[in-house]
Amino acid sequence: MNRTFAILLSVYWTVNFGLAAWSAALAEGIMMPAGAPGADSVWQAAQFFGHLGVVLGNALVAALFAWTLLVSLLEEGDRRETANLAGLACAAALVMLLVDVLYAGLAAKAATVAPSAAITMKFLAVLATHLVLRRVEVGAESEETVPAMRTASRVSTLRIIDAAHDTMADRVARRQRLRFAPPANDHGNP
Repeated sequence: MNRTFAILLSVYWTVNFGLAAWSAALAEGIMMPAGAPGADSVWQAAQFFGHLGVVLGNALVAALFAWTLLVSLLEEGDRRETANLAGLACAAALVMLLVDVLYAGLAAKAATVAPSAAITMKFLAVLATHLVLRRVEVGAESEETVPAMRTASRVSTLRIIDAAHDTMADRVARRQRLRFAPPANDHGNP
């Protein structure tokens, strides 16, 4: 169940960010700005590189989630690599969503940048995905360590009891020589 859920989340976010990169590339098109005079050329170049960054950033996040999917499908037993990669992909997705908001504000030449409801929901969904995948990782670690720890704990407890029993039996079986010992503060003076 947990592995299936992680796979489904990876597929969902791969498709989501892949489509975001595709639609960003098609929306305005990525064309190098033509030679415009002065400040307009600088502004057009900044918009071009910002738009290119949004497209490449969304494509990178989609690739990270696709990589997470591939690793989760191929990894057996120890699932730490999947969890580490999923955390990296979620962090990249959150950064990319923040970049999307900033780019939208700069493109609109707005004084304040306010995220849309869709971006806010996407942001919260990525956070929820990270928490779910983190919970899956913690659950997998606890399932692996508890039985091994119980067995090791039981064996070590039995060894400690056996050692204590041997020591007590040795003391009882040994003949004790009792002799008079003077008190510790007595220096042998009568």
